[in-house]
Amino acid sequence: MDPTDTPMATPTDTMGGMTDTPTDEPTDTPTATDAMAAPDVPLLNYALTLEHLENAFYRDGLEKFADDELMNADALSNFGETVRMQVPEYLATVGAHEAAHVDALTGTVEDLGGTPVGEGEYDFGYETPTEFFAVAQALENTGVAAYAGAAPQVVNNDILAAAAGIHSVEARHASFLNLINGDNPYPDGVDEAMTIDEVLEVAGGFVTSEVDPSVYETGEDRPTHDRKADDDVTDVNVLNYALTLEHLENAFYRDGLEQFSDQEIMDAEALTDFGDEVRMAVPDHLRTAGAHEAAHVSALSDTIETLGGTPVEEATYDFGYGNPTEFLGVAKALENTGVAAYKGAAPTVSNDDVFAAAIGIHSVEARHAALLNELNLDSPFPAGVDEPKTMDEVVEIAGQFIVEE
Repeated sequence: MDPTDTPMATPTDTMGGMTDTPTDEPTDTPTATDAMAAPDVPLLNYALTLEHLENAFYRDGLEKFADDELMNADALSNFGETVRMQVPEYLATVGAHEAAHVDALTGTVEDLGGTPVGEGEYDFGYETPTEFFAVAQALENTGVAAYAGAAPQVVNNDILAAAAGIHSVEARHASFLNLINGDNPYPDGVDEAMTIDEVLEVAGGFVTSEVDPSVYETGEDRPTHDRKADDDVTDVNVLNYALTLEHLENAFYRDGLEQFSDQEIMDAEALTDFGDEVRMAVPDHLRTAGAHEAAHVSALSDTIETLGGTPVEEATYDFGYGNPTEFLGVAKALENTGVAAYKGAAPTVSNDDVFAAAIGIHSVEARHAALLNELNLDSPFPAGVDEPKTMDEVVEIAGQFIVEE
């Protein structure tokens, strides 16, 4: 998996090409002859258990509540018509993503010679749309932590790449659910991971059928991952690549938030379709995103120095915006590029601690992107699996804003 000049496996190559809606088409998955793939069956079944849970949650909940009931939920009473009208469609899209994840994971386990875990029986405990939203938020944020915790254990690089794409989509879901529940879409600069036992304990609060935990046991004799290709760049190279992007984003938010006042941002033409609840929160959300990027710069710089490297320095930039609406548009482009960049590069980091941190940043970039998509009236989660970009592709995009290195 070389992020510099070797085309990377896409989700279509690995776990079925997940899109906005489930598909009945055959999946193109790794074969059981891949010696590095079979050890990942327990982890795939672990992910499948969570996707079954989420799929059943959305399927049953969206059958229970009509669109009008969802739009008029007490939880949405402070939001304007734009957000309230989006909620049923967005929840249907999230549900379609979870159904597609179930189909793809099931097919992958079967192709690897394993037995996919089946759907269980659940009691989610909600009675009202507001309670439904709250459970959705809990499930999605748990899903983010679950993928972050399991990803470092994955042996097969193609499966890891696809899992990273699902991980960031779960983060996009969580960002939107946090928003409509009145919480911060991205509460931390790095998303924390949870162990399998911790996640299963949370999931067990909703599962009423028997669960056999032995299907998730990876065993002590499984091969060690090899995330590096023979011609791959070093971890320091990858970290400096990430640092280049974080410098870019940090400077973008720092300078833009100095240029525009809170009132100018709240009055941006891009936000005219939103009610006061969303518009008044935007400046703080942007400041939080900026603080995250500044923290990423510091953390990456320190890590590079710890590994004996020299951190790249901040460049001089021209982001080309002239008003708050254009500022929000550039923010959206940068954040979505950041998601694709981390998705492409994280699976090639060999150091486990560095990889775990990169995955945690990857999902935070996805949370940022989801909110910026929303503010620009685009879907927070346009695909069931986020696509990667190679280093060369990302550097070309970033180069449009760099005027002096």
